[in-house]
Amino acid sequence: MRLLAVAAMLGGGLGGAGGPVGPGGKIGTMTVVRGTSLQADLKFFDLCDPVILKPGRYLRTCRVPRVRRLFIGYGDFEPTRKALERDWKQKRWSLWVDGRPVNLPAFGTSDRTLVSFPAAGGKDVVLREWRVILVGATAGRHTLRYRSRTASARTTDATWRFVVATN
Repeated sequence: MRLLAVAAMLGGGLGGAGGPVGPGGKIGTMTVVRGTSLQADLKFFDLCDPVILKPGRYLRTCRVPRVRRLFIGYGDFEPTRKALERDWKQKRWSLWVDGRPVNLPAFGTSDRTLVSFPAAGGKDVVLREWRVILVGATAGRHTLRYRSRTASARTTDATWRFVVATN
């Protein structure tokens, strides 16, 4: 019993204040849940520019209305599913919401086809995105940071600073 008490006091990697958040976990009063864009009231990246075509460090800002379920899943696209599989296997992804790490593998991914996607020259692409929804996003300032690294040390590190409107 003493060991459990110490582990609980230290956070023990079981969802403590500094540990990665899994499905159902809290970031402040907000909850992070597993879900697709179709299960959300709004897709964050419909309002905040998601397109990044080459590795590097990016900082973007935007404003979103306050909704109950905000889809914050991000990912990558390729012209074919085969190319997407090959690219995806080479990358390691990380996510932080308001500085708090999120256990992305616990959320899983989903694929969908984007028809006539402008960033791909108007061609269809297959998009794979993390299945992450933020429930109860509080009004005010927030940050969303995604980082992907390939085995060849090519890194894309993108941060979106955004404001959730007070409605």
